[in-house]
Amino acid sequence: MGAGEPTLKQGISIYAYSANASMGKSAFYNSDGDFLIVPHAGIMHIRTLNGLLTVRPKEILVIPRGIKFSVDV
Repeated sequence: MGAGEPTLKQGISIYAYSANASMGKSAFYNSDGDFLIVPHAGIMHIRTLNGLLTVRPKEILVIPRGIKFSVDV
């Protein structure tokens, strides 16, 4: 889902992902906006340029625009 104007950097996009394997040696990068990650089940270990983060169900994580990260499930 998306709404807004990308050139004005206003609006919102919503993505739903499902993962059953870790990213391994690959990484992800978003230059468009921040990520709000809300795990539904299980613990996520997220490696960023700033260190290792652990996110449990019912917790949220915001990854700012421009930060490379990798997810281990």
